Amino acid sequence: MTRTTRAFTSSWSGAGLALALLTSPVAAQDAGYWLNEASDCEVFRALNEVVPAACAQPGDKMLEGVRTRGWGGKSRGITPRALPLLEDPAAGVAPAAQPIPAPEQAMAAVQQANPPASKSINARIQFEFDSFRLTDDAKAVLDRLAGVLSDDLMKDKTVEIEGHADAVGSAVYNLSLSGLRARAVRAYLIQEHGIAPERLPFVGKGETELYDPAHPTAAVNRRVVFTNTTG
Repeated sequence: MTRTTRAFTSSWSGAGLALALLTSPVAAQDAGYWLNEASDCEVFRALNEVVPAACAQPGDKMLEGVRTRGWGGKSRGITPRALPLLEDPAAGVAPAAQPIPAPEQAMAAVQQANPPASKSINARIQFEFDSFRLTDDAKAVLDRLAGVLSDDLMKDKTVEIEGHADAVGSAVYNLSLSGLRARAVRAYLIQEHGIAPERLPFVGKGETELYDPAHPTAAVNRRVVFTNTTG
């Protein structure tokens, strides 16, 4: 069983899969997840087309369980099989996961029926004032993200880290600070969680891509975006 799949099983049964969307008008036009409020399953669904079976939703396609690191010492890819789709409750049939022979059962995964068009997730990463030093709260958020990035289903994915700023201060300063903050996030994931550096390109966007253009100085614009650029 992969590291995060263990945690997904409990979060699936305890928290469900309620979308972690903002309630501001911006959310309607940019219906994106926010890492801070999302469950582990939601983080996975936002970043990858294939998710652990514990995160399955009606309509997702079952994939063959595979042996990965820890199961015989070898790692293989996920292979689609002609297994039944999860039934849609709207059709009057309750969803049910299809059985997979042990020990492959623990490695089961599903293909999302409706994967996100843009595989990305926003995060409110807190830094010390006017600094790129991560706070303890920020580290706790990144620790959760690292669990997903370390999962075998994500190990071959490249995730770009984008730093974004609000419009307080000069554009030049904001561009520089957002880049430094993106680099600090990358360094933490590499040093504390062993994520391969080549999987984590980073860029500072400054105030050029405001989340809420109508309110350029709003705190919601100060964020870090993680995007799966591999597909």
